[in-house]
Amino acid sequence: MKARVIPFVVSVLASTIAVGAHAQSFQFQTDADYNSADLGPADVNGMQIRQQYFLSPLQNGDNQPWREAAFLSRSSSANLTYNRIETDGTNQDDSLNSWGIGGEYMSNSHDFYAALDVNFLNGDNSFGATGKLGFFVQQNWLVALDVYHSNPDNEGSSTDYGVSTKAIVPVMNGDHVVLTASFADFEEGNGHAVAADYYIRPYWSVGLAVRNDMQTLQNVFGDSVELRSEYFVTPQLALRGALSRVDVGADDENQFAVGASYRF
Repeated sequence: MKARVIPFVVSVLASTIAVGAHAQSFQFQTDADYNSADLGPADVNGMQIRQQYFLSPLQNGDNQPWREAAFLSRSSSANLTYNRIETDGTNQDDSLNSWGIGGEYMSNSHDFYAALDVNFLNGDNSFGATGKLGFFVQQNWLVALDVYHSNPDNEGSSTDYGVSTKAIVPVMNGDHVVLTASFADFEEGNGHAVAADYYIRPYWSVGLAVRNDMQTLQNVFGDSVELRSEYFVTPQLALRGALSRVDVGADDENQFAVGASYRF
């Protein structure tokens, strides 16, 4: 009797987990990320907290990358972000705080895309904005025109332009590769970034990213090579980590990053 009951229980539990992974919907996502680099006499640490709200409920797709549920469903969203960067170990420790607001618009009823993120620096009137206007060439392939606007306090503003693309490509045995690339013509020079994330399973990815003169508030080093991975422990909770080699002038240094996302 036991020989029959135990396989039956295991089968029911496995089916329940599988159904829950795909049927449970979410409309909010909270992201928390931390990175740190040891630059000899100083340590540079960064933190970002981001809250995102999706205008319609989402579900993790069958055999599709869970991280890309919003992109695959073309779901519009709004977000709030807090960033903090600290420099420790120098004669004068310093920190920088900023907060941002943004949104992303896309729909299955058409192929147009738009996004805008605005960040404000605490302590003065500096702010920066990044906008995108794009078009879905195919169902899961986006091409966009990027606009970068910077307005430092007590300095002149500048506006730069670029292009970017993102595609989710199915490969053998139901796996997927997410490809992203961007190029920007900044006033001080050109910048570019390319990345590829391979989804071994819908809930597990490993990836490689290369950036050149493409700084962000989450990563102040414009030049870096990054190896990263993300794993959904449950359909709601994802853990990730990355190791980067960053260019800090005459030398290259290591930077590590950890993060988590929770959906509800």
